[in-house]
Amino acid sequence: MDSIRALHTPQRRLSILMRSRKRGTLEKDAVGLVNALVRGSGLPPERFGISGSLMLGLDDRKSDIDIMAYGLGTAKSVQKTLFTLLKNDGRFHRYGLSDLRVLHVRRGLQRAILFRDFVRQERRKALQGKFLGHDYFIRCVKDWPEITERYGDARYRGIGECTISGQVTDDKESLLTPCRYSIEPARVLSGVASPKPVELVSFRGRFAEQAKVGERVIARGRLETVQSAGSEYARLVVGEGAIDVVRVVG
Repeated sequence: MDSIRALHTPQRRLSILMRSRKRGTLEKDAVGLVNALVRGSGLPPERFGISGSLMLGLDDRKSDIDIMAYGLGTAKSVQKTLFTLLKNDGRFHRYGLSDLRVLHVRRGLQRAILFRDFVRQERRKALQGKFLGHDYFIRCVKDWPEITERYGDARYRGIGECTISGQVTDDKESLLTPCRYSIEPARVLSGVASPKPVELVSFRGRFAEQAKVGERVIARGRLETVQSAGSEYARLVVGEGAIDVVRVVG
């Protein structure tokens, strides 16, 4: 503890910016974005925070606005509010084709997903877009009382890579980071054939809002087993490899 000079938290940084009278342009716009979410959702400002370069005061004119939202219920309210704001508030805009082309290339997805399929999926999302010309991303995470797993409760063993097809049966954590999608017993298209995964998980925010209950997806990632409390199952972790993907096919 003697080596720690400062502790930065998203909620504290947002609170400071909301009270400050000396804000830069990006700081002012970040506060404006949060205020729009607060007004639209009815949630208190304490359910939000600011992360990324803005949290540390390292932002520049090319920086994004990275917002944290805490709690499963908060995530649902924020997404609903953003759909309304993207439709009715001229400060909010979805990514255009040129923005999505940059993302497609920046993420190295040329070999993973066709651009037309990438556009179709990304345009369904509300947690990312443009606010007053700045890129924004809302990262939704569980609140502390919602976290039940403790470090060491489960053991994870990597098996190998595979591509699977399956239907989404549960998407209640699809807005979170990490996000989780339960799937019906999957059909393995290539790679490690067993055990078959029963869920998709990603620790990358880009895979939030990726699929909905009832949709069939093709996913590529790292297969691993999860052992805890006498049970064992397999899951596919997406987003660690360069061409990992979750693509909705129906």
